[in-house]
Amino acid sequence: MPDTTPPGLLVCLSYYHPNVSGLTISAAEQAEAFVRRGHPAAVISARPKGTKSREVINGVRVFRSWMAGRIGKAPLLPLYPLTMWRALDGMAMVGIHMPCPEAGMAALIARLRGRRVMISYVTSISTADRATRIVRAIAGVSHLVAGVLADRIQVVSKDYADNSTFCRLFRRKLRYAVIPTPFPPEDQLFQALKRPKGDGPLHIGYVGRLARQKSLGVLLDAFEGLSDAVGRVVVLHLCGPAADIIGETDWQKTLQAANASDGRIRYHGVLHGTDLQAFYGGLDLMVLPSTDRQESFGLVQVEAMLQGVPVVASDLAGMREPVRQTGMGLLSRTGDADDLRACMAKVLTEGPPERADLARLRALFGVDTACAPYFELADEIAARGKGQS
Repeated sequence: MPDTTPPGLLVCLSYYHPNVSGLTISAAEQAEAFVRRGHPAAVISARPKGTKSREVINGVRVFRSWMAGRIGKAPLLPLYPLTMWRALDGMAMVGIHMPCPEAGMAALIARLRGRRVMISYVTSISTADRATRIVRAIAGVSHLVAGVLADRIQVVSKDYADNSTFCRLFRRKLRYAVIPTPFPPEDQLFQALKRPKGDGPLHIGYVGRLARQKSLGVLLDAFEGLSDAVGRVVVLHLCGPAADIIGETDWQKTLQAANASDGRIRYHGVLHGTDLQAFYGGLDLMVLPSTDRQESFGLVQVEAMLQGVPVVASDLAGMREPVRQTGMGLLSRTGDADDLRACMAKVLTEGPPERADLARLRALFGVDTACAPYFELADEIAARGKGQS
């Protein structure tokens, strides 16, 4: 009897739930998309303190390998080969979400067990401090090994690939597709368009980790004087992980600024699901001020657009694509607080140049578009299996 089980996917990355980042969220969306299509799916990651070595989350089997320590944010995983060898049972393909110091090892183990390898090159590694420069040097070799062994490499956009040394080295393997973005149910979309407009305060928001590479200092500088620029009171709302961010302390300065702002800056903690959608729905503008090369897309921009909220983002390779493709906002000069303030004021007073409807957003950023390279490889594996039966 031929095996009729759909090809399974093992997703490899450094951290997974409960860690919150664009990389972990997109990996979860991808794995769960495979489950919804009837494919087995699993994830392997590091095991921080307080997490289980194995569990099932939304139909996805999660394997966590013991973490002996960290260099910067990079986990040290001496038992990773053994954990991955076991996790590969029943899986036909491996998806490696980079940056991932274990990428080369994961690709080699996958090849030794006859699995196909797909890389999702989500972002480069920051070089902003000594620890990350050390990690980048170590991971660079691992990434090159993975690139050589990979069948295909998914990149978030051609714009980002054109500015990446890694992507230029493996140009023939590249497939362009955004990272998966969580799409809420249709009855929970475009809340902001339904919200009555009044003469009260305007609300701008930031969603993401309160981390160094997010450049929140630039946003705080731009926020000063914004109320005068638009002629109305403006309140800044912050949402995302703070004290539990691995290897970060910059969140302390941001929260100190919020505490000293007399309510003009408000921190809401980490929100999920309908609470996060409601947060977006209460905004007049979403802002993403990142200046670090580690920011390659910023899926929170799409999440905001799905609630009808325009965006102002830094004009960075890859990160500028949601605004470019939809017209739902403006791009500001990277690291320029005055230009960021001017862009925010213009969108708040005049609105965005365009507004994308739901159908267009789904076509650009929906899971079928985002996971297309993976689905295509799975279909090829399935077709080859039928041909050999």
